[in-house]
Amino acid sequence: MIVCMGEALVDMVPEGGEGLRFLTRPGGCPYNSAVAAARLGAKVRFLGRIGEDFLGDFLHDRLIENGVDTSLVTRSAQPVTLAFVKRLDDGSARYAFYSTGAADRSLAREDIPSSLGPEVHFLLLGSISLAQEPSGTTIENFAARESSRVLISLDPNARPGLFGDDDSWRARLLRVIPAAAIVRLSDEDLAWMLPGRAEAEAISSILGMGPELVVLTRGAAGSAAFRKDGAIEVRSRKVAVVDTIGAGDTFHAAFLVALEKAGVTDRPSLRSLSADTLRAALEWAGAAAALDCTKAGAEPPTYDELESFMRSLRP
Repeated sequence: MIVCMGEALVDMVPEGGEGLRFLTRPGGCPYNSAVAAARLGAKVRFLGRIGEDFLGDFLHDRLIENGVDTSLVTRSAQPVTLAFVKRLDDGSARYAFYSTGAADRSLAREDIPSSLGPEVHFLLLGSISLAQEPSGTTIENFAARESSRVLISLDPNARPGLFGDDDSWRARLLRVIPAAAIVRLSDEDLAWMLPGRAEAEAISSILGMGPELVVLTRGAAGSAAFRKDGAIEVRSRKVAVVDTIGAGDTFHAAFLVALEKAGVTDRPSLRSLSADTLRAALEWAGAAAALDCTKAGAEPPTYDELESFMRSLRP
């Protein structure tokens, strides 16, 4: 089982045409990953706070509709975070967040279960929830508590300058990394988190903090998995890109689903994963992310959609 912990928000995605017209789409890094993992057949729980208003109902109902266990969700009277999205010409996006007093950033110690249960193998953490309070402290402390019990997979999903204090956010991520078994980040995240360092040096530094695996996504250039004994790289799948919203979250979820299907349940099994299995996990996750890019907003593929796409790629 995978537990996804962090923000659940509403993305305001451009509708198109002139002026500022937006469509509401469910979002948030761990929220998107929870939906993606469930659509790919994994057992998933979401851990976080969600508002009780109609936007909160929209988010909560979508989790249930996609088969995500909501027993660890706390509903509160606080509002839902709104993330306004601006699409850029290359398919990437810029964001403006409105989260003062919001439910997801208010995740507190009393919202945390005393135990995740032996059925939980992975705890996916991210991303802007770590940059805000009290959710940041809550997640950081929870990661430290659970690091010896489950495989923590961290996604920084950095948004430079968004909250006005990059140094504190960066420092928190560097404190959480030692608790993580896996760090999944983009090349832009890596450059922001460890500025001024060459890619190889930065990755070596992260591995030296304790993780077994660093997974780097490079957009159209593909992805790579780094261990202390070497690296595996795979190319991306070419698709007609509508936008990249949720692509990294989908990749992260699909990668963990692939690892769980391969029998990874603890650090020894992660450490002993074969190169072929790791390569297959990267390819499966990359294909899932590519399919997400063909739709507006975060819309991860189902297992059947992904398998059909993978079959179409085979010679």
